[in-house]
Amino acid sequence: MVYICIVFIAKFLSPLLIEAKDMKNFLRLISVLLLCGVLFNAAQAQKQQKIDSLLNLLKTSKEDTSKVMYLNNIGNEMMYSNPDSAILLGNKARTLAEKLKWKKGISNSLGHLGRCYFLSGNYSKALDYYFKALNMSEELLDKAAIAIHLQNIGAVYSKNGDFHKALTYLFKALKMGEELGSKPIQAGSLGNIGAIYAQQEDYPKALNYLLQSLDLDRESGNKVSEAHSLYNIGNLYNLLGNLPKELDYQFQALKINEEMGDKYGTIVTLHGIGNGYTRKGKYKEAEVYLKKALAISESIGSLSFVKEFELSLSVLYQKSGRYKLALEHFEKAMNLTDTLFKQERDEQISRKEMNYEFEKKEAATKAEHDKQMAVADVEIKRQKQMKNFFIVGLAFLLILSFFVYNNFRTASKLKLQNIRNKIASDLHDDVGSTLNSISVYSEVAKQKSPAVVDELEQIGEASRKIIEVMSDIVWTINPKNDTFENIISRMSTLAYNLLKAKNIEHTFQADESLDETKLSLESRRNFYLIFKETLNNLVKYSQATRASITLTSENALVKLAVRDNGIGFDVAQTSKGNGLLNMKARAEEMKAQLKIESVKGNGTNVELIFKA
Repeated sequence: MVYICIVFIAKFLSPLLIEAKDMKNFLRLISVLLLCGVLFNAAQAQKQQKIDSLLNLLKTSKEDTSKVMYLNNIGNEMMYSNPDSAILLGNKARTLAEKLKWKKGISNSLGHLGRCYFLSGNYSKALDYYFKALNMSEELLDKAAIAIHLQNIGAVYSKNGDFHKALTYLFKALKMGEELGSKPIQAGSLGNIGAIYAQQEDYPKALNYLLQSLDLDRESGNKVSEAHSLYNIGNLYNLLGNLPKELDYQFQALKINEEMGDKYGTIVTLHGIGNGYTRKGKYKEAEVYLKKALAISESIGSLSFVKEFELSLSVLYQKSGRYKLALEHFEKAMNLTDTLFKQERDEQISRKEMNYEFEKKEAATKAEHDKQMAVADVEIKRQKQMKNFFIVGLAFLLILSFFVYNNFRTASKLKLQNIRNKIASDLHDDVGSTLNSISVYSEVAKQKSPAVVDELEQIGEASRKIIEVMSDIVWTINPKNDTFENIISRMSTLAYNLLKAKNIEHTFQADESLDETKLSLESRRNFYLIFKETLNNLVKYSQATRASITLTSENALVKLAVRDNGIGFDVAQTSKGNGLLNMKARAEEMKAQLKIESVKGNGTNVELIFKA
């Protein structure tokens, strides 16, 4: 179910592009991946025994439908803590199901892969797999599976901010759940619909659908879903400013989570209660619940949760005037952020090394096997001796050439990526932490030196602006953002946040063909900053009520168009402004064509055309 609140997201392992050729090595790989996974919530620890049991069954299973189910079931248990490994399992399950021509297994594997990519934040791939799964379920006339896929498609569109499409698919899922008489499907659809209306600030509709979902959860006896619904309703009452009702539902959710022994759910509800008391100025009560949540997070060893609660306590102490404690907890949170960042970076490097060694070993095994088969063939069929010798020699040469080239290419890419990672890490660790400290220190200093409050306020504001700029720089340097897919995702989020804040309706459309296109670091930086400057100008000066943003690709050319219905301006009179001059300079640097057309009273049209 889509949460109204901000949900804690677990850190994921980097993709492991490995195709294990024998079951012994494959099972060994899965075991290593399980040991490398970080425990980010209590539910994951409870699943370990089930994963081990499924792995034991997998060892003795034959190449049949049971093995497909075992692979998908293991992947389902792992997807929240390690979606990359779950993707590996899902692909193996899909390959085997296709070999067996088992359509139900293919459909289940496609749905599993869709969920994995959704959890990884790759929404375009998630949508692709969900639609493939939906088509196959429709061929099989599997209505229950169709309803689940419709729900999942709606969730993806909701994440992308396309609420109209999201509601269309969710209402289809709801109707099918009613036809099947399935209360869980109906409850899930109603909960997601309610969450979308809450995001659209239509709170009466949101409350109506969430309460319907809660009633169905209670009728079906689904305690986990009931706790989620209670928590979501509590958060909705928070948006409505009704603290008593907010706390009433949060405490109901807390009671169920504690009875089930669900530490993850308990932590989340404690956090909601603590923040609710903080917002209403009940600092003593807030401190009790936030500290309790912190203690449970420490007991399960979740550094990610501990960091979040250190930040919440810092906010609490800052609002209650205890600035020394606020600074102490803020510094703890920053130290944990650095630890988690370095931990993730080290794990990525280790997994890349493990991946390379595994592929190398598999290739050597295959080469040895080919050689033995060639020798046996020579002994049996002497008349083909020269032909077979040539084939084996050529195959060996090709394999050797491939691994020499792959080794050189991998080493070169890793060296470049390490340089970029180090720059991003240094900016994040040193400059980012220092700027955050300046912001907090300025708040502390304001309490001690009332005479210079204005100057300190300027220092704090300046540091926050630099933090925003630093975030853009770190994002630009990160190698994983080289593809257009990640650029589009960041552009969509920026547009949604800026335009929604000014109540400007907008559409954002991008060709799917752009997803795998790559830009150089400098071109990506200039392109994104031109887009950001265009949006900032639109929000600050246009007085528009509607805007459209399109990204298209044709004949190897990428075209960005931003249009609004605002008051417009005289391009000739404002062409000397720093903002427009910077945009033109960046366009020239990336050898792009920048067009700015505007007439007073008729809106503005900005186009950027360049070769990818």
